[in-house]
Amino acid sequence: MTSAKSIASNFTVQLIGKGLALAMGLGIIAIMTRALGAEQFGEYTTAITYLQMFGVLVDFGLTLTLIVMISEDGIDEERIAGNFLGLRLLSGFLLFSLAPISILAFPFSSTVNQAVLIGALAYFFMGGATMLIGIFQKHQAMWRSALAELINRFVLLALVIIITLTAPTVQWMVAASVIANAAWLIAMIALARPLVRIRPQADWQLWKDIITRSWPIAISIAFNLLYLKGDILFLAYFREQTEVGLYGVAYRILDVLTVLPVMLMGLVLPSLVKAWSSKNVELFRSRVAKLFDVFMLAVVPIIIGAQLVATDLVHLIAGTEFTQAGPVLALLIIALLGVFLGALFGHLVVAINKQKPMTWGYVGVAIIAIAGYLWLIPDYGMYGAIWVTLVSEGLIALITYLVVRNVTGIRMNLTVTLKAIIASLLMAAAIMVIPLPHVILTVTLGVIVYAMALIALKATTISEIKTLVGKS
Repeated sequence: MTSAKSIASNFTVQLIGKGLALAMGLGIIAIMTRALGAEQFGEYTTAITYLQMFGVLVDFGLTLTLIVMISEDGIDEERIAGNFLGLRLLSGFLLFSLAPISILAFPFSSTVNQAVLIGALAYFFMGGATMLIGIFQKHQAMWRSALAELINRFVLLALVIIITLTAPTVQWMVAASVIANAAWLIAMIALARPLVRIRPQADWQLWKDIITRSWPIAISIAFNLLYLKGDILFLAYFREQTEVGLYGVAYRILDVLTVLPVMLMGLVLPSLVKAWSSKNVELFRSRVAKLFDVFMLAVVPIIIGAQLVATDLVHLIAGTEFTQAGPVLALLIIALLGVFLGALFGHLVVAINKQKPMTWGYVGVAIIAIAGYLWLIPDYGMYGAIWVTLVSEGLIALITYLVVRNVTGIRMNLTVTLKAIIASLLMAAAIMVIPLPHVILTVTLGVIVYAMALIALKATTISEIKTLVGKS
């Protein structure tokens, strides 16, 4: 039985682990941007984004499907996990073999082409590692997953430092990821062993069942990918790599923040699946309402605060060469609202098994996004990409919400959201009235004022947040 205390504990452990990993990740970005400069960092961003598209395709919805299947009663977890890993390794090998070949069809530099060739192996290893997170989520042992990710980041950080001091090139920076991601996969398998023995298996009948369950998610993810990563690739195609580097810095900072809703939803998804499958609709609705409130409490102050400190944050993380990325980050971070809500309702679509109807939503948004990129990026560059991203993320959040509402009857109460907005405006006022000499001090002040305002407004309580998962 899964208790609220155990999930709260695991969320805390994962949050701490993720915080340390993200801190090292920001350190890696800081070193890379200063070592490579805007143009080479643009080439690095182009190569990594191209590989990320293949990484999402390779996922084929397997990560979410694994969480759902091992959360069901009466299953052979070792057999299921082994077959998921076997299927992921095979699909990864086939698709990542195509990445270095297909990149040649685009007018990118030889540096980008070589980076994709090297990085394909890095993403092959990462695909296996990230898929296994569901096992730790089910067993409420997220400290093991967090430890494996910390090993990955530590190895990568150490290698990036060595490369910066010796031969700071795009190719070597990507090569560092190969070693770090191999260590990540090995660590994930080793740390999962006390919970379930994982070895690649090939049960063709089970593979057929897995694919049958996951293909609607895969189709949705494929079209979702076109608007999520298409901006950088279209930008790289139509504009200079220096502009890609500026946009890439802002996007990498945004990526750091997008892990938060996915992390929380990954933890609570098994309990939501059980609540819905057992027809406990009221419990399901109650948990979703609490999740919505938590998401709003988190995302509103980030968006409002970033309007005041975005440029200073870019200076801190990437250096003064990337100053133009500050206004880009301030606008781009507004998309975080759509990202948070899209993560919430997108996972709920999986929980209620309505992936197939949602596929048409992703198709429609992908078509709109591609048309927008082709229309706006050639003339307006990264600012055109931003506006298309904002529209796309907003549409996905709206469509996923409508799908979930039509099936579950869920309605969102905006009382806590309104309090979050008021508290965030008070935070912004404090930041403007009390100028501080460093952005870290400014952010700290903002966090303190926001927390005090929430307490004064009685926006939520710890006990209410603990009821997110209850007992399942």
